[in-house]
Amino acid sequence: MKSLSLARTALAGLAAAALALSSGTAQAKPAKAAEPWWKHAVIYEIYPRSFQDTNGDGVGDLKGVTQRLDYLKALGVDAIWLTPFFPSPNKDFGYDVADYTNVSPEYGTMQDWDVLSREAKKRGIRILVDFVLNHSSDQHPWFKESRSSRTNPKRDWYVWRDPAPDGGPPSNWESIFGGSTWEFDKATGQYYYHVFYPEQPDVNWSNPGLRKAMLDVMRFWLDHGASGFRLDATPYLFEDTSWPKDPDVKSGAPVGLKPYNSNLPANHEVLRSLRQLVDSYPGDRMLLGENAISNVEDLRRVYGAKGDEINLPMDFLYTGVKGLDAPTFKARIDEAHLKLDGLPPVFHFSNHDTTRQWTRFGDGKNDGLIARLTAAMTLTLRGTALMYYGEEIGMADLKPDELKAFPLGPKRKVADRRDPVRSPMQWSASAGAGFTTGDPWLPVAATASATNVAAQLADKGSMYHWYARLLNLRKTSPAIRNGAYVPLESGNDKVVAYARRSKSGEGVLVLLNMSAERQKLAISGWRGGTPKFGKVIMASTATGTVDMAHPELEPFSTVLISFRAP
Repeated sequence: MKSLSLARTALAGLAAAALALSSGTAQAKPAKAAEPWWKHAVIYEIYPRSFQDTNGDGVGDLKGVTQRLDYLKALGVDAIWLTPFFPSPNKDFGYDVADYTNVSPEYGTMQDWDVLSREAKKRGIRILVDFVLNHSSDQHPWFKESRSSRTNPKRDWYVWRDPAPDGGPPSNWESIFGGSTWEFDKATGQYYYHVFYPEQPDVNWSNPGLRKAMLDVMRFWLDHGASGFRLDATPYLFEDTSWPKDPDVKSGAPVGLKPYNSNLPANHEVLRSLRQLVDSYPGDRMLLGENAISNVEDLRRVYGAKGDEINLPMDFLYTGVKGLDAPTFKARIDEAHLKLDGLPPVFHFSNHDTTRQWTRFGDGKNDGLIARLTAAMTLTLRGTALMYYGEEIGMADLKPDELKAFPLGPKRKVADRRDPVRSPMQWSASAGAGFTTGDPWLPVAATASATNVAAQLADKGSMYHWYARLLNLRKTSPAIRNGAYVPLESGNDKVVAYARRSKSGEGVLVLLNMSAERQKLAISGWRGGTPKFGKVIMASTATGTVDMAHPELEPFSTVLISFRAP
């Protein structure tokens, strides 16, 4: 009984202490939740068709992605974005989806997906599914039902209109891929709308049944382990249903930025519903969005007025800079950091639709230095960075003669203008570049014999190790990981200068010479006084040291210098 009494006394004391803490000035503060992983992530885009083939058919597959997870973990990426791997007629190589909740046989099975998801999770790598939410394939069962008759229950799941009085299309709009945005269906006597290929009819997000079906698609992949989605073609979910005549189709705003087909107000409500769905799942699920914008104000709106729509809208203002133009890059970088209300920017250059940065910025002589510079710029900025497979080893676009000599066939039924950026990953110098033991669906670049993963892993001075060091810096440096952006001026229109600074005052100065000549600097813009500079953290040239009293940079050089704020 004595021991029980002592126990009761002790419990009473603990309760009293807890009550005192809860009501007095010594109240314990709840632990601050960690920032969502995606706010400073590096997301690696994989075009599965070209990444790794495991069965010798010349087409990459999901098992191939699983096979290379250790490589991706060693490189240091946080997540992978898989372009479409769903059943598809491949008119647009997967972006014409015929079944949203399955895996195309050429890429594997749902079991292969589940294994990939499980193995990626073991390695701390998240997976984003590419969700084609604006349109389906014309071979999708939904569309087959929709076009079967005007009275079919799914008729309104797509956008159908009667011909104009003259029998022609309902409007004179053009599709993004050329030609009319309307396709006539003889069987039902109406036109259907497609902002891309005729084989990609737009779905009708105004229809509640279609909307529910699309949200169910998201639930399916979230339940199967996806950490979120890359949203395809988000600006085009709605159209001006008065179908106004375009006074001059060939001029004014680009086809993808017309006022009647892009970023209409109804978009916002749909995007909020998508965000609410991913937010309802645990684990900081998220949305990475493709968008169409003409200025930073447009970009800010894609996040949602309350930051409640797309978590990470891709910054195509940065992506779209032509050439190594230091003042333009500086303007794009500054506005992304200073005009988005503190929301995380998303920086990238290369992807499955866009010329690889090695080809785009290279001058044929200093390509390696230039590629190191563009990599350092993207990966040292605040926010989220995207990488495209092979970027880390300096893969270039296929050359026209390489594609011209490569025949069409069952695995490549049509020649696509984007084929040059989708060539097989260059794993080794062996036949098939280590991508396949069979005949690849696209030609392996001639550069693969010298530019490949195996060779670069063995060379500590390679492009691969430059990227790996940058990715490691994003994880280990508080300033680069989540520090503030400091908008400096270099005093030279050939050089971009900025800094990242942690709350403790430790920082990294980034200097990028975008010219083929040695450049002198006069750095200004430090708040609170010039900091004390430390060592060079990374430099792309052998003479990477910089006298900060009289700073100069070698041609196309990249230099990262540590500092301590005063």
